[in-house]
Amino acid sequence: MTIREKIRHLSVKKQESILSASLILSITFALSALLGFLRSRILYSQFFSCCTAQLDAYNAAFRLPDLIFKLLVSGALSASFIPVFSNYLHKDRESAFKIASTVINALLVMFLFLSVTIFIFALPFSKIIAPGFTPDQLQLMANLTRILLFAQIFFLLSNFLTGIIQVHQLFFIPALSPIVYNIFIILSIYTLTPSLGIYGVAIGAVTGALFHLLIQYPLAVRLGFRPSTYVDIKHQGVREIVRLMLPRSLSLGLAEIENTITLFFASTLPAGSLSLLNLALQLMYLPSRIFGTTIGQASLPILSKNIARNEIKEFRTTVNRTILQSLFLAIPITALILVERLPIVRIVFGAKHFPWSATLITAQTLAYLTPAIICQAIIQILNRSFYAMHDTKTPLKISFVSLVVNVASSFYFIKFTNLEIIGLAISASLGNLTQCLGLFYYYYKRVDGHDWTAFFTKVAKITVASIVMSSFAWLLIRLFDNTVFDTTRTLPLMILFASTSLFGLLVYLLVAKLLHVEELSDFARLLRIKLL
Repeated sequence: MTIREKIRHLSVKKQESILSASLILSITFALSALLGFLRSRILYSQFFSCCTAQLDAYNAAFRLPDLIFKLLVSGALSASFIPVFSNYLHKDRESAFKIASTVINALLVMFLFLSVTIFIFALPFSKIIAPGFTPDQLQLMANLTRILLFAQIFFLLSNFLTGIIQVHQLFFIPALSPIVYNIFIILSIYTLTPSLGIYGVAIGAVTGALFHLLIQYPLAVRLGFRPSTYVDIKHQGVREIVRLMLPRSLSLGLAEIENTITLFFASTLPAGSLSLLNLALQLMYLPSRIFGTTIGQASLPILSKNIARNEIKEFRTTVNRTILQSLFLAIPITALILVERLPIVRIVFGAKHFPWSATLITAQTLAYLTPAIICQAIIQILNRSFYAMHDTKTPLKISFVSLVVNVASSFYFIKFTNLEIIGLAISASLGNLTQCLGLFYYYYKRVDGHDWTAFFTKVAKITVASIVMSSFAWLLIRLFDNTVFDTTRTLPLMILFASTSLFGLLVYLLVAKLLHVEELSDFARLLRIKLL
């Protein structure tokens, strides 16, 4: 079988289990993340030392386009479209695609209306959400915002195609889309920024978003999707989507308010603070997206199918197992990031134009964000368990409490301490912890029949193995840093990081086997690895 045939086979091969689908998503997410880090490294090496204010404005310009995208598209997809579309697809395929056309067309009209409004009033909105920026920064932020709105239009269409494809339990092609997106941004930095400056990067983002759509379109058509102007807002399935969508959109709106308030506070700090916070968040979200979001995405179609067939016992078992599998990855990765945070920042972003002081601040900020990694691994799955049960109100209520905690703590740390972006990182972790505990509490009340003693025993075993792993990795770093490896140079630093991380992970697997952690066997079976 040729490489082309293998890729074609993989693109149409159904992933029958959550773990196998998660593996496909995780691998491609990891590749996309690596390209994302490369994109950031190149971008910051060109703009951080000379044009920090422009870089802050570029990062801030995503806020308003992301806001309307999350409100309209993410809310409709994750909480309502996929469960309802999946339900109809197994009963009435024609109605399922009519529902898809109606939702896409209706949201596109709403999205265009909001985009035009933001396009016209981009400058006044920028002044409201980034009051600490200079007039030149605000004008640049407004101009970049107008350009990035076009990218979100392509993302709207593309993400619905992703939903349609994933409901068919096909994950490979949608997972390639973010990779293509990052490639086009990287290319734009080299080809467009010499003549267009920071505007060239924004144009690259729009081009990448277009190809994010185009790469998925042929497969979606093959599965039965056809572009159509069909709209039937009275359809029962459409009404169900709207009913489920509104609380989820409000919930995402609260999360976006958190992000906007973080921007509000960060804009009042010294120049570059917003950009450094974004770097730390990018590192924090990497494992969250690889192990939390991917498993959550993979689980939603299967959980929705369980509920549609009234398979409550299977639903309960799936949620339990999925959380444990996610934690089996998230807890050790969190521990490793905490120990290796400084080498990670230096390797990923430590270009010669990235100052040592900026490296230290980013690493410190990342340390206070690490608790959010574990929280996100649980949040992504529990949220989708409620969505599969057609309950979007519970996550909304918990998101509101999380917002209050985040905003109150951000205000305190910025106004009454000198922690600056570290205070914002602590606030983000507190908000995530609040959301995680709240979801777990209400899930516990909603779903009976779990053996929680066994569940927490398994979590304890994973935690113990992670602590042993991180302790060994920390000791090796202290032993070899500047004695065996000259870590002032990039290559020795990378060797130190790779060797200590690899040894730490081997220790983790060994301790997990000694403690009889069942999730180790799950992944071994998936990867067809024989445990000794």
